[in-house]
Amino acid sequence: MQLAQDIMNFDPPYCLLETPVQEIIKRFSDEQLTGILVVDHEEHLCGIITESDLVEQQAKLHVPTAIALFDMILPLGEERFEQELKRLQALEASNLMVKNIVTVSPDDSLDTIASLMSEVHIHHLPVIEGDSVVGIISRHDVVKALAKER
Repeated sequence: MQLAQDIMNFDPPYCLLETPVQEIIKRFSDEQLTGILVVDHEEHLCGIITESDLVEQQAKLHVPTAIALFDMILPLGEERFEQELKRLQALEASNLMVKNIVTVSPDDSLDTIASLMSEVHIHHLPVIEGDSVVGIISRHDVVKALAKER
């Protein structure tokens, strides 16, 4: 059984919290990245930015609908609108990154990794040991590992 440490990228791409979004977009293009970790100056993991986050930033803003009821206007979808507006205005990594990150440890099995990616619908899993990022696993890494097992 393969473990995270057997299939992970030991040199994950990362940027700092204050890295401009335009610089991140250029790196994605130049380095053919699909995801990048966002760290603070002590290299603690703070978030992740994926291709999907960059594409969603360019998507049209969904204006919330409202219902008029007895002289009151009730907005619907206001929270989503606020989130989209923040993403649209993002200038730095800290404004665009996803903060709730699912991670794995180096000793987690390929089955665990595949299950997490499938259940949570994510494409990148940072590998954490203690307080440090030691690698990252993409869906492509999982597929390569599966092919190797067969």
